[in-house]
Amino acid sequence: MLVKPRSTTISGNTTVYANGTNKVTLTCNTDSSNPQSAITWYRNGSRITNDKPQTPTTGSYGGVVVSQVLEFLASSEMDGDVIECRASNVLSGNDVVRSSVILDIICK
Repeated sequence: MLVKPRSTTISGNTTVYANGTNKVTLTCNTDSSNPQSAITWYRNGSRITNDKPQTPTTGSYGGVVVSQVLEFLASSEMDGDVIECRASNVLSGNDVVRSSVILDIICK
């Protein structure tokens, strides 16, 4: 059965102390889709390049669930930034599913 993605979720710690070494680590998970969805990340509406692999696992109804980790060094300038995960496949057209989180970066 061909199915477009219906949802994404972002997990991870969005509150991070910016001390020069702490990283923000977020994971985006799609729901089951067929064909497999592709994940793209955005920060404040601008696409982010991510070199981490997208990991597929078997989903429901013969589909595929995809997850991908995004990791970056926390800096004070990122406080309040919106990080968004978008998922789509060839069936999506302009109907891209997305979820977002707001960063809470703590500084001295």
